Amino acid sequence: DVPMKTGSPYEIHRCVDPAMHFTRQLLKEQIRQGMKCLSTESLWHRFAAPLHELSDEQLEYLTDLDGHDRVAWCAVTVEDGEYRGIGLSRYIRLPDKNDYAEFAVTVIDAFQGRGIGRALLEKLIESARENGIRRLRGYVLPGNKRMLELCRHLQADVGRDDAFMCVELPVEPPEEKRTGSPSPAEWNE
Repeated sequence: DVPMKTGSPYEIHRCVDPAMHFTRQLLKEQIRQGMKCLSTESLWHRFAAPLHELSDEQLEYLTDLDGHDRVAWCAVTVEDGEYRGIGLSRYIRLPDKNDYAEFAVTVIDAFQGRGIGRALLEKLIESARENGIRRLRGYVLPGNKRMLELCRHLQADVGRDDAFMCVELPVEPPEEKRTGSPSPAEWNE
């Protein structure tokens, strides 16, 4: 158990974990339920589209995890022995840049601002490091101030990319961080 900023406990687990009986089908159901707990603003910040539910194809894509190139962590509360998903972080390794992965983090509205997004992102960074990824890249709308602040706090490089802010999080342990990180112009090379 990990305490939220409010002191309430929650847990972080791999989203698909047979030992915990967390199946791909359960993850799909939890994502469907979680979508109902996101405000229009949160949905816009996450998907940059007026989306209120995900298609079967989108759910297939988001839950196709292998623990190496496609990793996801879930934050859950436990009530009466039942797990309830409250947040998710995931990355997918970029095929054209093997040491980079694209990441995303979502926390349902009722649990935002409690440190869960940061804990999920830190867990994702740890997994990326273990799997040989050097940088996590995300695209964040400029209005998503909380996410941009969190990424900056975690030493991200932030630059403009069309309508989005391109965020690149270093994955190396602090003692191994390189001194000259790539400039925004080098991000798309």
